[in-house]
Amino acid sequence: MASNEDVALAGERQAAARRLLADPIVTARTHPDDFAVVRSHSEWLIQQFDRVLGYELTVADEHARLTKTGLVRSVTRPLRRTGGASATPRVYSYLALCLAALVDSGPTLAVSRLASDVRDAASEAGLGLDPTSRMSERRAFVAALRHLTDLGAVSAHGDSPEVAATEDFGGAALWVHTDVVRHVVAHPPHASSDPHEFLESMETDDPHGDAAAEVALRRLIAETAVVYRHDLSERQRDRLGRHQWRAVAELGELLGCDAEIRAEGVALVMPDDVENERLTTFPSSDPVGQAALLLLERLIAGLPAEDVPAAAVPVPAEVVESEITALLDPASPFQLRWARTAFSHAPEPDDFAVRILELLRDAGLVRRSDTAESRFEGWSVLAASARYCGRPYHSGGASAEGGGGA
Repeated sequence: MASNEDVALAGERQAAARRLLADPIVTARTHPDDFAVVRSHSEWLIQQFDRVLGYELTVADEHARLTKTGLVRSVTRPLRRTGGASATPRVYSYLALCLAALVDSGPTLAVSRLASDVRDAASEAGLGLDPTSRMSERRAFVAALRHLTDLGAVSAHGDSPEVAATEDFGGAALWVHTDVVRHVVAHPPHASSDPHEFLESMETDDPHGDAAAEVALRRLIAETAVVYRHDLSERQRDRLGRHQWRAVAELGELLGCDAEIRAEGVALVMPDDVENERLTTFPSSDPVGQAALLLLERLIAGLPAEDVPAAAVPVPAEVVESEITALLDPASPFQLRWARTAFSHAPEPDDFAVRILELLRDAGLVRRSDTAESRFEGWSVLAASARYCGRPYHSGGASAEGGGGA
């Protein structure tokens, strides 16, 4: 029987691994407590990430960087702005230009000087971007700086860039942490004819060799909310059937997680205390997460009893729209509930529906057809959604706890 010290040691290591899986850059400035734990267990973490997932972990004096490989399209999530909306292509462009300018800068840099360097780099690249030209450009530029600040690549020195953005950045300056700046881009871009070719060259989720294939399978389970068998190629499906229990055991040792293995697929279940680690996609306690849970319950309650999701059940566009509209009604119980809390308001109505559906999609609970045109068209409820929603009380006595799903 393991001693209390052994259990505590394993728990520390697994918490550090979960943090790195959710936030691949951890610095002494942004996460001092987490970084201290990562450093103290660095040897174990480096070995286990390499063996279990084939990921390279670098631990330096002031930061740790987990470099992932093999999965691109299936696990990529957009950057989020302060209000929760997805970052625009312009923000990504400014992020790349800022990195190009910062990588050779000194330890401190005025934001106005960085803006000038970014403008020159954009001009050299043939891009019409200038953070000093108008307010919308400055906001996109500051959003990129905020993301670099969150990563620990830069930190504010003097006035913050956000405050100074309306005054051409005034006296705002940055401390530049070059060691982190150089590791923000895990895989520096190489020459390719188009972005699709570049992404294709990075995607190695179905290798031929047995050892590499098992590592790829563990990556898929660790990085995907739900792995549905019918989404896999025949070779991957056969591999999952033969190795799923061993893969789950290896991931459990690394991450301290459990798993649900069903006929429909496999899903990891993280410990209850990791909501703030961003590794737990769903459910969450914020307005979008709560609205998404309510929407899922209402969509499933509206399905015929025989259609409790076994694979994928299409939901008519008018049903999706009407249910979301009901949630957004200012007089709805949901809106009244959040009006009485510390959140004081739900997200902007214009993007609330998009964010609710994106959250459910990222959690592997719904899916949208590639051919859908309008926002509410083409959605289907997937098997794992039944885990969160019971049948209505009048549906033949089904349990209110719900079940099924991956």
